[in-house]
Amino acid sequence: MDIELGFALFICWSDDEQEKFHRLGKFSNFNGKPFFLMFMDHTIQFEVNYTVFCEEISSNFTINVKTFDSSVMKVRQQTSYPVSCKDGSKVFIQNINDSSAPLYSYSTSRKDDEYAHALSVSGKINLHLYGELIGRTFIGFDLIDLHEEQPEVNTTSFSGKVFPVTVIRKLKIWDTLFRALIYFFMIFVTLAFGCKLDLDVVKENLKRPIAPGIGFLCQYLLMPMIAYAIAKLVTTYSLAVSLGIFLCGCCPGGGVSNIYTHLLDGDLSLSITMTTISTIAALGMLPLWVYTLGQQFIDESANVHIPYINIFTTLLILVIPIFVGIFIKYKLPKVKRFLMKVITPVTVVTITFLLSVGIYTNLYIFKLFNPRIIFAGCLLPYIGYILSGLACLIFRQEWTKTKTIAIETGIQNVGIAMLLMMVAFPPPDGELAAIAPIASGVMTPLPLFVITIIYMIYKRCNKHKYKEVSKENEDTTKRGDIALEVNGKEEKMNGHRKESHVDDQLLSSEA
Repeated sequence: MDIELGFALFICWSDDEQEKFHRLGKFSNFNGKPFFLMFMDHTIQFEVNYTVFCEEISSNFTINVKTFDSSVMKVRQQTSYPVSCKDGSKVFIQNINDSSAPLYSYSTSRKDDEYAHALSVSGKINLHLYGELIGRTFIGFDLIDLHEEQPEVNTTSFSGKVFPVTVIRKLKIWDTLFRALIYFFMIFVTLAFGCKLDLDVVKENLKRPIAPGIGFLCQYLLMPMIAYAIAKLVTTYSLAVSLGIFLCGCCPGGGVSNIYTHLLDGDLSLSITMTTISTIAALGMLPLWVYTLGQQFIDESANVHIPYINIFTTLLILVIPIFVGIFIKYKLPKVKRFLMKVITPVTVVTITFLLSVGIYTNLYIFKLFNPRIIFAGCLLPYIGYILSGLACLIFRQEWTKTKTIAIETGIQNVGIAMLLMMVAFPPPDGELAAIAPIASGVMTPLPLFVITIIYMIYKRCNKHKYKEVSKENEDTTKRGDIALEVNGKEEKMNGHRKESHVDDQLLSSEA
């Protein structure tokens, strides 16, 4: 017995809007099977034409309709349809032992001796599918013989006909504006970072390449391997989420690492040097990791491929501004001063918009969060902090440099990973993969925030110790010191001397 299915789809995106009518035959562009593409929070209505072959007129069957993941798509209304062979008509069937052909070939008139007599019952099933959440799932149609003893229900297997279902989001104007604003903000911050970057500081640190070299290896060897292990062990339930956590581990260091390095009295000049090198190196290192290990997280059965050109183009757009900023700093000082004046208000307005409208338009993301994603988002940066710190201790680095490399390694520029997922990959895979960088971005600064508060309280309670150290080293300044401009005043870090005077050429870690 078998069901022969032909699909007539009448897709209705809303109750009062009928936008598309599409006929799907037996063979389509998805592994020879029809598939459903629908929008989240919308319903599609369609008919399933079935033919059931009966051996006896007394046979009775039930066609069960099942969705494999109800969190992605739900079958509304009736899911079980009775079929009685009393209403069948005589046909002649032939069994075909060809896997590429239908299971049965039948005709209403006998052609030769190879055809056997049987009964067939044909009918239609009206179904309503509702897109609950973005993702991929399957809808199955199973034929149950009521006269036979049925096996126990197994939710992991299905013996009937199965068809893939893809649920995507219908982008609105706010979604487009949100993505464009993220793009603008990333480019603007990188441009401002280039305007404030002191190349002499970078050159000075590169003259002593051990610490930057350790940082580079931690950033682009240690972190990708940690991310790969987490993706293989923790987020195995979804290849898209695994790809997101892996790409997050391949991204360069984030600008916020400079702030935490300053607050925790790390080597700020080394932090800025590592951020600069890792951002530029991302043009080659990130595509390299995606090309090698990243292919293991691609669902080939869903006809998804890694868009290398899109990834490289997106990285290029995000990295070029740092060179433009350096050019502006040395060649266009008036433009540089203007950018320094507007960076604070632009940052405040942009972050306010992203935290309000951005969260409102992407509330569905919180539905996709689960303990595994949160656990993976914690493991990636936290293991990065610990292992990179141990690597620095093994190579006998100073405590200030150890703190700096650990912070710079653990804090990834998750904005780049999120943009790569949303822009370079097709829906819903890009949006699903972007969940991992978002989770990592939320969980990354939590331990540093707590440590910073404790450290600031400790310093405040032990002011006399820091004053004594400051007096002893009043006239000494270490190599690699860096000047920060805070409210028009200069503070020289990493040494113990502090100077206060106005200098518009000073480097700030604000970006």
